[in-house]
Amino acid sequence: MIHAAKRLFAEKGFDGTTVKEIAEGAGMNISLISYHFQGKEGLYRACVEHFGKARLAIATRILKEPNSVEDFRIRLKMFMDEVLTLHVEEPEVSKIISRECDTSSPLTQDIFKETFLKIFETLVNFFKQAQQRGILKKDADMEIVAALCFGGLLHFAQKDHVSEMFFGKTIRNPKYRENLIDSALTFYLEGCGNTDTASQEEP
Repeated sequence: MIHAAKRLFAEKGFDGTTVKEIAEGAGMNISLISYHFQGKEGLYRACVEHFGKARLAIATRILKEPNSVEDFRIRLKMFMDEVLTLHVEEPEVSKIISRECDTSSPLTQDIFKETFLKIFETLVNFFKQAQQRGILKKDADMEIVAALCFGGLLHFAQKDHVSEMFFGKTIRNPKYRENLIDSALTFYLEGCGNTDTASQEEP
């Protein structure tokens, strides 16, 4: 049922989707939506919450305190790849979340605070820990750095169809996704990295 709901909510939005359409799309009795989700709003929230919790789990698992430049690079690369891959695997929810951000709908504000905001806070803390270890420059604002990182990932995920349409490049292509991530890592390490620390770790 959630699969059918995600597809319809992404295509038509919350207001444009009916409970009847969801039930028909899932091939299930309409009463099951009320039974399992307490109605359309509960089902909509479940779609967003599942996606948000999955991404928060990724951030919590990967963004542990880095103990070296290489460890920082590996963890940040893993995080970026997981986030982009999750958007590739869940394009409908990515579209729903993009719409929610644009409209500031009250339907899911609490979910955003409990998942997406915490992901951002985890990323900020990761960058601050790297800064404290001398991996990143002391004079760099880690909240801004994290915002550029997180916002950039969301932008590439949500506008992937535009990139594919005009430039023939899509994050669904593993090679392009890897090149995108490596380019971002170079930006963070060259723009915000502590060159003294980095040079000490060079073989």
